[in-house]
Amino acid sequence: MVNDAFRENISSFMEDGDRVEEPNLEARRFFDMLDAAKHPIYEGCKSGHSPLSAATRMMAIKSDFNLAEDCVDSVASFVKEYLPEDNMCPASYEEVDKLVSGLDLPFQVIDVCIDNCMIYWKADANHLSCRFCGKPRFKVTSGRARVPYKRMWYLPLADRLKRLYQSERTASAMRWHKEHSSGGDIVHPSDAKAWKHFQSLYEGFASESRNVYLGLCTDGFNPFGKHGRQYSLWPVIVTPYNLPPSLCMKREFLFVTILVPGPEHPKRSLDVFLQPLICELQELWANGVEAFDISCRQNFKMHAVHMWTISDFPAYGMRFLPSSHPYRQSKTLFTKGKVVHDAPPPELDGRYLLRHLQDFGADTTAECGGNGHVPVDGCSQYHNWHKKSIFWDLPNWETHLLRHNLDVMHIEKNFFDNIMNTVLNVQGKTKDNLKSRLDLPSICARDELHIMANGKGPTPKFRLNASAKEEFFQWILSSVKFPDGYASNLRNCVDSQEERLSGIKSHDCHVFMQRLLPFAFAGLLPKEVHEVIAELKVLLSLRPSKKKHHTSLLTTFAPHIQTKRGKPVRNDDGGEKPHYLYDVPDIFAQVRICLARGEEVVKWFEEIVDGPLSLAMSSPAYFTRGYAFKVSREGAPTVNSGIAVQAGDMSYYGVLKEVLEVQYSGTINLKCILFLCDWYNPQSGIGVLCIPNLV
Repeated sequence: MVNDAFRENISSFMEDGDRVEEPNLEARRFFDMLDAAKHPIYEGCKSGHSPLSAATRMMAIKSDFNLAEDCVDSVASFVKEYLPEDNMCPASYEEVDKLVSGLDLPFQVIDVCIDNCMIYWKADANHLSCRFCGKPRFKVTSGRARVPYKRMWYLPLADRLKRLYQSERTASAMRWHKEHSSGGDIVHPSDAKAWKHFQSLYEGFASESRNVYLGLCTDGFNPFGKHGRQYSLWPVIVTPYNLPPSLCMKREFLFVTILVPGPEHPKRSLDVFLQPLICELQELWANGVEAFDISCRQNFKMHAVHMWTISDFPAYGMRFLPSSHPYRQSKTLFTKGKVVHDAPPPELDGRYLLRHLQDFGADTTAECGGNGHVPVDGCSQYHNWHKKSIFWDLPNWETHLLRHNLDVMHIEKNFFDNIMNTVLNVQGKTKDNLKSRLDLPSICARDELHIMANGKGPTPKFRLNASAKEEFFQWILSSVKFPDGYASNLRNCVDSQEERLSGIKSHDCHVFMQRLLPFAFAGLLPKEVHEVIAELKVLLSLRPSKKKHHTSLLTTFAPHIQTKRGKPVRNDDGGEKPHYLYDVPDIFAQVRICLARGEEVVKWFEEIVDGPLSLAMSSPAYFTRGYAFKVSREGAPTVNSGIAVQAGDMSYYGVLKEVLEVQYSGTINLKCILFLCDWYNPQSGIGVLCIPNLV
């Protein structure tokens, strides 16, 4: 893995006499280790096959397929036995681990209070009980080793950033943000106003293009899956935005820096777990770290700045309606008996907000003790501050023009979950609950939804009844099909017993919102409700679709080694063009030239005119360049039989019924693929269903 990614460094560094500087001691040790790993695994083996490459390959297989150490021992021993004698292939997991350990990056395991009040770190490292709640740090056990109630993992950031400059493949790309030209368009955060504003304030930092600009995001997930026990694990991910758009959002450049343990949601105590990262960010801003840039052959002082967070709170992006919008004149839809003319609140700069927090005496969660802290005095009466975010401890946070970004894909998933849970009336998840019904009388005039005297609420018209739910689920189970690889199998997400959809990924939510929601509830809900839900597609249609990246710069092996992540994309046939014995760039162009000159037509054209062989090969599917075409058949879990052909301004749609491969005899040995299809009539109202107001 690393031997392939860094192989340029080893040879060019050792042989290039024009390098500017010697690498620092840490970088020198790293390059020496990689150089020592260049020894062939046995005499005469293929170039690039070394003990280190074999060890990293086995470790990747263990990780990808979750193999036990005993299994790796057996595989390593088996491979070593079948290689020539005196080979240097590792023969056990212990030897594999020893070879790969030189590539390890540091990490820290820090004990945490059972109630998330504090972490036992720095000055609190030797405490035996929580200084806020008083609960013990360790469990009562019969063994000698003390076992803490809870732990967190911290993976220091600086060492990972330095590795980016030790690879020829990424070192120069880390300067892309300053060296590229966008022509006035915003193709990267470095082209936007917030980035340029920061650089205008900190010209010294901006003058060094190798300084790193970082963004942070976090979200919880259940590592045991939807069928496992309830557990919420929160990884904190940091991304360097120096890289071009094609790289900065790839998996290998999303650095997991913190793992916040469960089983419960950390809630307001999240800042407690961020303390080591904030401390390192302060150090990277103030003092930096020594790094070596392999692309320039220079040692330099690398600094870093935390630019913003990425969140899924729609309220961060709240926009007010124009003053002339007709909704502002309504006294019944949104505000009961009142016309709202309020203008948007003014945008406040960071220095004002920081002074505001100081005036009200707001403290950070780490100073107050996790979830147990009391909200700031006057909260909800004079202000809305519950606490002071730990990000205000960063020296440049108050000067940022933009501190929070929206994760539109995650927001779209939240929209989808809330719509489905409300329409299906999923208990504990629906937004149409008792609290919302009790708030209605003071907010808007919707008497048909108010809680009645007996404490019950009338059934709203936007809720599916039992028969409609069954029809909706049956539609997903039997009728909803996508092309192979386009989306997940939504049938696996239907929970008929609990009458809900569960386990749908963000990309599948996007597909459902854009492709199915416009007609999913047609006939199941009243027309006015269905049309409003269908139009939500327009609201979220500006989000760019998810693009899958199948290659990797730092987590792939040599091209001839196929791994779980490095294998060809799904349905890929290699994308090779057909190769013939004769150059045939344009059949008909050559024929026209021959006829115009009165020359004899070439032999291969006569063979084509004679027609194909009488026998043709029939196939159930055809794969080419990442696309799959499959003959239509009943019961298939995916549908790859759709065919679209553009002819002028008209689009024709058909269903694939048969795939034939015909072959011409003779010198050229030409092969052609023919699709036999049933075609729809493209005339509106005949073969095309027209639904009014459907976007």
